[in-house]
Amino acid sequence: MRFFQVLASGTCLAGMSAATLSWAASPADAEGPLQEVVVSAGVLRDQALQQVPTSVTVLKSDVLIGQQQFEDVLAQVPNLNWAGGTSRPRFFQVRGIGELEQYEGAPNPSVGFLIDDVDFSGIGMAATLFDVSQVEVLRGPQGTRLGANALAGMISVHSADPSMTPAVSIDATGADYDTGSVGVVATGPVESLHSAWRLSVQQYKSDGFRDDTFLGRKDTNDRDELTARFKWRVELSPDSRLDLTLLHANIDDGYDAWSIDNSWHSQSDHPGVDTQKATAASARSILQD
Repeated sequence: MRFFQVLASGTCLAGMSAATLSWAASPADAEGPLQEVVVSAGVLRDQALQQVPTSVTVLKSDVLIGQQQFEDVLAQVPNLNWAGGTSRPRFFQVRGIGELEQYEGAPNPSVGFLIDDVDFSGIGMAATLFDVSQVEVLRGPQGTRLGANALAGMISVHSADPSMTPAVSIDATGADYDTGSVGVVATGPVESLHSAWRLSVQQYKSDGFRDDTFLGRKDTNDRDELTARFKWRVELSPDSRLDLTLLHANIDDGYDAWSIDNSWHSQSDHPGVDTQKATAASARSILQD
């Protein structure tokens, strides 16, 4: 059986930034047969992980549960590093190849970054993990399918798909440093249109771990992040389907990370700001014969 995919995406971005969001769900039932892991980012068709002819690390939902942003699970991926200088990771290196900041390197990022098929290379801080089902990291050149933005590798984030079974989930968390989040996920069918939809929204806030002793403030390295996704899956025929995705991220983070004595206390008189607003859409058509 062969699969063919046609991908189209558009995005409107403003600012330089960071982003995050996550949600906690109950762990999957460990009983029963193991589910097949399917990779969709590396070739012209979906393939089982064992059949992908490249080095791949796949982080499934059981690893992503309870994590806020890709930064929180990045250390679990071999040969993947990131450069600081922003409130969330933007610049990645795979096997030592990649950029350190926006003023160095080739015109195209060496490590590509996709979120639901939308290219966020170099601005990947919108990689929140709320309602995300899978993260794929492909090492080595991936330019055959994905173009010049994948010289060293590709990171692909996939949010959860719509379900024909109606469901609603609400997630709320709280922690010290005035940290808290509220998220809602709803999904269900539209049988008259042979389709299903999924909506997820989360707001996350935190004062951060830094104290600015010069200004007497505890929120100069704060997080204020909103992420919303809407997905629509239409079964066009028994052999084809169309997936439509809308993504909106509004990230308004502080950046006060430098300390003269390498402690959690800074003395900045003018702390930085790291913001990103992104509205994006993608379409994926899958045919099989």
